[in-house]
Amino acid sequence: MIGFRVDANEKIATGHLMRCIAIAAACQKKGKQCLFLLAEGKETQRLADRGLPYRVMGTEWNDMESEKEQLAQILDEQRFEYMVVDSYQATIPYLKWLNSRVPVLYIDDLAREIYPVTAVLHYSQWKDDQSYFNQYQNIPVKVLAGMEYTPLREEFAQRYYEKREKRILITTGGTDPFNITYKLLSICLCDEVFASYSYDVIVGSMNVYEAQLKEMEHQYPPIKIHKNITNMSDYMRGCEMAVSAGGTTLFELCACGIPTVCFSFAENQMKFSKEIGEHEIMFYAGDARYNDKIEIDICQCLHRFLENKKLEAEYARRMLELVDGKGCERIVEVLCSK
Repeated sequence: MIGFRVDANEKIATGHLMRCIAIAAACQKKGKQCLFLLAEGKETQRLADRGLPYRVMGTEWNDMESEKEQLAQILDEQRFEYMVVDSYQATIPYLKWLNSRVPVLYIDDLAREIYPVTAVLHYSQWKDDQSYFNQYQNIPVKVLAGMEYTPLREEFAQRYYEKREKRILITTGGTDPFNITYKLLSICLCDEVFASYSYDVIVGSMNVYEAQLKEMEHQYPPIKIHKNITNMSDYMRGCEMAVSAGGTTLFELCACGIPTVCFSFAENQMKFSKEIGEHEIMFYAGDARYNDKIEIDICQCLHRFLENKKLEAEYARRMLELVDGKGCERIVEVLCSK
C-alpha cells in the first residue's frame, strides 16, 4: 500500500492534493492500493469521486508534529510500502521520524532544505541546472529532479489536439485572492479584439468571488463558468490561448501546447512562474501581490501572441518539448521498487 499525507483547504492550494491524486491513480494502475491521510475533512469529495480511500485524522493541518501519536497508530495498522508527503508544514524532525517508520517520498517545491527521507521529488528543475542534485551529493537520498517527473494526470500524456476555437481559458487554481479573473474579464470584454472571444473560466472550490463571477456570466453569454471539472485537458486543447496562475496547471498547459500567459500571487508560485517566462516558454505577467494593475499586463501579453503568430507557434513548440505528461509513471517506478 502507498500512503499519501496531504491537505487542502483555504490556505493550501488544491494543486497539492491533485498531484497526489494523479500519482495515486498511476499506483492503482500498477495494482497498488492507496490511502490518503488528511488533517481535516476538506476536499474529500475529490477523493471519493475517484474511488480513493482516505482517513481524516482530525488534527491541526499547520502543526504536523502534534499528529505523530495518531499517525503512529495508523502506521501500526497499515503496511505501507511508501508514504508520499506533500506539505510545506512538514518539518525536518517530523520527516526524519516518519522516514524511520516507513520510506518517505517528499515532494519538495521550494528546495530550501536537505530532507532526511528516502526520496525527494523536485520536478520544477531545468535541464541546465544541477544545483538540486548537488545538494544531495554523497547523501543516501533518491533524487527525482527534472520536468520528466512532473506528476500530471493520465489525460495529459495523450498527444492529440482539438480544433482550437476563438476562446481563452482562465484558471487560478483553488483560490483567487486578488480577484484577478473578474478584473481580467472586465478588461477583455471592453477590448476591441477580445470582446469577440469566448471565455472558459475554471473556478476553484475555495474561490470567494464565485458569486460575482456567476453574475458576470449571467450578464455576458461569452463567459462560461466551470467548477469541479474532470476533463481539464479538453478545455485546454480547445482554446486558442490561456491565462493561468502558477502551479501544476502550468505543466498541464505545457503538455497540451497551449500558448499561455502566467502570473503568480503566492511565494511558492513566483520563482518558477518567473523562470518559465525567462526561458521563453510562456509570457510571465508578474506577481499580483506587487502589481495592482496586473490584469492590464496580462491582456497586453495576450495581444502579443495575437500580433505575432510565428512567436505563438514557437512558444507552443517549446511547451510540448518541456513536458511529456508521463511523470507519474516514472514516479511510480520508484514507489514500487524494492
